[in-house]
Amino acid sequence: MTGGTETMPKIDTIYVANHTHHDIGFNDHQEVCFRQHGEFVTRALDLIEATADRPEPERYRWTCELTGPLLRHLRGAGRADAERFRHWQRLGAIDVGAMNYNLTPLLGPEQMHRSLYPVRVLREEYGISVETAMQCDVNGVSWLFADLLPAIGVDFLTMALNQSRGRAPRPFPGGFWWQGPAGGRILTWNGFHYLFGRSQAKLGDRRFVDGSLPAYLERLEAADDYPFDFLYAQSTHPMRVDNGPPDLRMADFVRRWNEEGRTPRIEFTTPRAFREVLKERWADGLPTWRGDWTDWWADGVASSAYETGVNRGSQELIGAAETLGAWLRAEGRGEWDEALLERIYESLTLFDEHTWGAFSSIDAPSSLFTRAQWNRKAGFAYEGAMLTHDLLARTARDFAATRAEPGPEGMFNLGDLDPAEAYPRLAGSELLIVNTLPFDREAIVEVPEHRGGGAPAGMLEGFFPRGVPWGGPPPSALARVRARVPGLGYAFVDPEAGIDQDDLRAEGTVIENAHYRVEIDPATGTVASWVDKALGHDFAGEHEGRRIGEYVHETVADERGRDALYLQDFASWDFGYWQADPPLRRAGAREVTVHPAEAEHGRAVVEVDVSAPGVRSARCVFALESRVKALHVDWLLDKEPHTDPESVYIAFPIGLDPDGFGFLLDLNGVPCAPNDDQLPGVSFDWYPIRRWADVSDDRHGVTVVPLDAPLVQLGGITTGKIAERLEPESPTIMSWALNNHWMVNFRAAQEGEVPLRFRLTTHAGPGDPVAAGRFAAEASTPPIVLRDQRRFGAASGRFAEVPEGLGVETSIKPAGDGDGVIVRLRGTGPDPVTVPLRLAVPAGSVLEVSPLEENGAALPLDGDTVTVDLGRHQTRTLRIRP
Repeated sequence: MTGGTETMPKIDTIYVANHTHHDIGFNDHQEVCFRQHGEFVTRALDLIEATADRPEPERYRWTCELTGPLLRHLRGAGRADAERFRHWQRLGAIDVGAMNYNLTPLLGPEQMHRSLYPVRVLREEYGISVETAMQCDVNGVSWLFADLLPAIGVDFLTMALNQSRGRAPRPFPGGFWWQGPAGGRILTWNGFHYLFGRSQAKLGDRRFVDGSLPAYLERLEAADDYPFDFLYAQSTHPMRVDNGPPDLRMADFVRRWNEEGRTPRIEFTTPRAFREVLKERWADGLPTWRGDWTDWWADGVASSAYETGVNRGSQELIGAAETLGAWLRAEGRGEWDEALLERIYESLTLFDEHTWGAFSSIDAPSSLFTRAQWNRKAGFAYEGAMLTHDLLARTARDFAATRAEPGPEGMFNLGDLDPAEAYPRLAGSELLIVNTLPFDREAIVEVPEHRGGGAPAGMLEGFFPRGVPWGGPPPSALARVRARVPGLGYAFVDPEAGIDQDDLRAEGTVIENAHYRVEIDPATGTVASWVDKALGHDFAGEHEGRRIGEYVHETVADERGRDALYLQDFASWDFGYWQADPPLRRAGAREVTVHPAEAEHGRAVVEVDVSAPGVRSARCVFALESRVKALHVDWLLDKEPHTDPESVYIAFPIGLDPDGFGFLLDLNGVPCAPNDDQLPGVSFDWYPIRRWADVSDDRHGVTVVPLDAPLVQLGGITTGKIAERLEPESPTIMSWALNNHWMVNFRAAQEGEVPLRFRLTTHAGPGDPVAAGRFAAEASTPPIVLRDQRRFGAASGRFAEVPEGLGVETSIKPAGDGDGVIVRLRGTGPDPVTVPLRLAVPAGSVLEVSPLEENGAALPLDGDTVTVDLGRHQTRTLRIRP
């Protein structure tokens, strides 16, 4: 201490971590990038060997950011290549991070678990140690990883944020302990951009380093929130900053720098070696932060609204397929294709990976380079979807065959056969309805169209559009039935049972069921009144003249276009400047046609046709199902392509106490309160939600479930606020459904039909994450329906039973190694719970396993029940053996 003021330490060491930044695309086509990354591993090992006789600090070191590209390389390489990697890793010269890819926050909890499975493969099949993780470029990482990473033996995370159109938590750079929602704890470094060492500090180039490095050193040494005597500098290629190779020039630069006695001294490092520096000298004094690292860059996913919605739907359906596969495995039946499942998750995750397309996506949107990359990126979503449907169809039919006789196959009809003879029906057949959620559900389901085994074989009839024949038969009449199906169970239902819909009313612009009365304003086509009969409260609100279900189109009212939103400047400390409160122009519908309300097939609907800017046409359907406590708001936009920056919002202003409301959000499966459950400096302007968002006051509330579009803004439209905290203006949830604000990577425009479906329910009291989670799960996860099944066994049954009301989410799958089934139990409520899991299929033993399915201790089995204690937000994974 000098004169009462603490003297900050001089920086005496620069730790340089060499790596390539893995963009799966961007500056080369995705498949080219995968090839390059394999080559970079070989070249890095060559460089490591070439410098092995140098003094320890100057020996070249290299880190593979991610497991995904490395595993692809090793699977295609020879045994000698793997041994070479192991050898140099043991000597500390090369390392690999635990993250599968640099990820957006679009992954669900099971997908996050699966993204870490390559860690086990590298450890067990290749003998490669994985102890640290890196996430680069993106401006956040899902909070659940703060629990998952330490649970698999990864104890250090480095973040290298690109603050372009984003922001890093402050202090920056710096270290902290990141505490997970369930209490996990991981040492974390909140660091400079991954290109900092080579491109900002200009290490590696004697022409520029003296003009660049000193300013960074001086700023850090003068900062009262930077107590460290080192500079940690991740470093990529000086020109190919993304997807770039190792570079001998950096090794030669460091040797010469140190030989000349220049300061600070430079040492090559890896995240693992850097971790030891932090642990030895600094870790005990670092603060603990708890909250979601909400990613600014999540806004870009709205540039491809249709494909984003497709991938979200696939995440729900693949879980249903896995549950059915596990049920068959437990009964000793059926065959499971684990390789196909791995391919599906790889496709789903590569769509959710942060690289959306080419760096030319805005400047040259019609170029071959841009279009080819978008074709491949979109292909990940489409491939994942179609393979998911294929696996689900095969598994569901295999399951049905264990309990029923299927209807006869038809004969492809060239028009010369009587349809009744070409497509005979099975007398006494029923619908088989499977519920893969852990609680009983009563649902209204559509009877699938009769196709007689016609194409497609890889998609169940209920997911294929109606009225598209394959050699006949004529399209079936639309029918729906009401069914009650046990949790994790099935039920057979008469397809002609119909629906008792005496609670429905449709008159003028009013629809009504047992729970709600909804009135649509004929002038605006929005919700004028939404009365919950039991609560006696009208939940229809208004914000800035907008009502529930309203379409809002927004453009930039400035000739600078995207620069009016964010001004890029890579020479600045933060890589650019947010333009707070930019000039924006908003418009709603130009013309509205509200059709008379109708009630049939168990639904009361009001259809609204809209003419509005940004779309060729649009239709919104407001619907209530008989005796179901949910308001459906379903938009179908026929989007016009616009390359100038624009946004589309759907408004949900709720009639609540304007002075006493709050929000609760599902962020990647973790119920979070904005501000309270977020790190400082993260995104408060928009949130990427998994399934639901809730707004409530002390007496009432509404849960909104967006099935397709994950982005929401809270309190009104907050684009360009660049808020340090969320300060909402009103109890309003805005779905930020579409945008094209980015200047690279994301799509310049989107066109064609885009569905935007929402489910809303009301409740008494403040927001309840358990109730919200259940409502959202039912809305997001459709029952699996097979028609023409003549049962030869029980009319209903279940695989397992979890008591209702506990707030437990389940993921059930066949074990990857074929040894039994895997059950994950995850607490979603505010308190610890004890879960008695009852197994309808006899079990021989139950083991607790790691998130990677590694065996642990045996758990006691009391008859058909295993009891599991779950801490708050905790996930525990079990292996159940027959």
